[in-house]
Amino acid sequence: MNDKLTITLNIAGRSCVLTIEREEEEAIRKAAQLINSKIAKYREKYANADPIDFLAVTALQFTVKMLEAEKQNNIESVLDRVREISGRLDGIVKELG
Repeated sequence: MNDKLTITLNIAGRSCVLTIEREEEEAIRKAAQLINSKIAKYREKYANADPIDFLAVTALQFTVKMLEAEKQNNIESVLDRVREISGRLDGIVKELG
């Protein structure tokens, strides 16, 4: 069964037609709202700037946040592994003692 959906979004005043998985719709619409919200804030501050500049800066900000989140997830997985190994070593020490 094809569970695809075609939606039209307005991002920075431009229509974007996307074919997506039905379960992705809420997240994609929320992402478009966040982008438009950021761009609106830039428009208030810098009314004479090119809207493409707003898109570029917004994309950069969201990408930096995504990379920071990925880094945090990697650190957490390493810490989880260290905790697991530490627990195993504690068990071995108890058996020996």
